[in-house]
Amino acid sequence: MRIFELGRSALHAQSHLMQQMAIRLGRQAAFLVVAAVFGFFALVSGHGLLWALFLFAFHWGPVTSAFAVFALDLIVALICVLFGRRSYLTTAEVDARIARNRCMTQIRESVTMAAVTATVATSVGRHGTRKIWDVLRRKKG
Repeated sequence: MRIFELGRSALHAQSHLMQQMAIRLGRQAAFLVVAAVFGFFALVSGHGLLWALFLFAFHWGPVTSAFAVFALDLIVALICVLFGRRSYLTTAEVDARIARNRCMTQIRESVTMAAVTATVATSVGRHGTRKIWDVLRRKKG
């Protein structure tokens, strides 16, 4: 019975672990989507304003202004990709992994103990009972 309880605990810990992993991967996907959307809209909407700013305020040429706008877009998109790619384990995920591993270790120990007990009990049960019965018969006879 203990083996089934440990198995149920291990499955519960595994499901909790998978939920935490799904949350973490969902956050990563959300950051990557935001990075893609921001990168697209930055390329579309901000170019005209930045190009005009560089052209008229800083007195750069049209090609230099366009290059500066492109460089800023790449920097912002790279920062968002880096935020989206980072992946830190949460404490709940670590706790779930520890609980799962502990339950699996206890299951292995219980199964091993049950196998050893069954082996010893059957061996002692068959041969031991016969030996005791032979000793008792000899004393009577």
